Amino acid sequence: MGRNFSRFFKRFSIYILIAVSVSLLAIPENISNHIKLTVASPLAPVQKITSKTVNYFRNGFRKMALMIKAADKEEKLEEEVFLLQNKLIDHQNTINMLNKKLKTASELRKDIDSIGKPSIADIIGYDTSNFRKSILINIGRKQGISVDDTVVFGSALVGRISAVGNSSSRVILITDPASSVPSRFLESRTQGIVQGTGNDDTCVVKYISRHAEIKEGNKIISSGIGGLFPKSIYIGDIVEVKDSGAKLFKDINLKPRIDFLKIEYVSVIKKSKVQKIHN
Repeated sequence: MGRNFSRFFKRFSIYILIAVSVSLLAIPENISNHIKLTVASPLAPVQKITSKTVNYFRNGFRKMALMIKAADKEEKLEEEVFLLQNKLIDHQNTINMLNKKLKTASELRKDIDSIGKPSIADIIGYDTSNFRKSILINIGRKQGISVDDTVVFGSALVGRISAVGNSSSRVILITDPASSVPSRFLESRTQGIVQGTGNDDTCVVKYISRHAEIKEGNKIISSGIGGLFPKSIYIGDIVEVKDSGAKLFKDINLKPRIDFLKIEYVSVIKKSKVQKIHN
């Protein structure tokens, strides 16, 4: 019974809606518009809220799109700034190297101006063995370089030329065991020989009497004796002094003035100029 009544009510409602629709089509337009306004009035607040909601989300999506676009633009600008900073650093590095080379040449000229103008060379290679200590530079016979020319950095001793090619040369460092440099203490003027040990940061000073007054921190310079190296070139600082009553000479360790793994270029003083001074 209840189910039949429900079906009847639904059909009756449909018929009523159809009848109303047909009636609206049949009546004059001004009356139908009035009816539409009357029906739509209760729905106006709902429509207003719906319209505002749609506009809110539309504006939100528009702002989101603008924010994404701005973020993409900012990311591109940051990338361009990053690349420009890298280029700036590269240019600054080149400028610093050129300034250091100029300063090196100027300082060397002040300290040993009687020797004449040195030749500036870039380091292009290192000896990879654990025992030998040498570097390769990019000037050679074509630039007038000869075996036993002195190699310095600023006013500090690096070593000497041990082999020469047409456009490159090998430099034996003062840390090489085959290197021996006649030297003297700056403070006491005591003479000795600086010899390499095979370590990058250590040399020894030989033939210093156990009675000589030598202290840590004393400086060693080249003596110029023998004519192989110019005199008064800074070699390094004393870091350890050991006395032994059974030995005639002290055990003295020296730290070279230069960290050879950090320099990128050197200056070469030609042997002929050194010999001319000593003669």
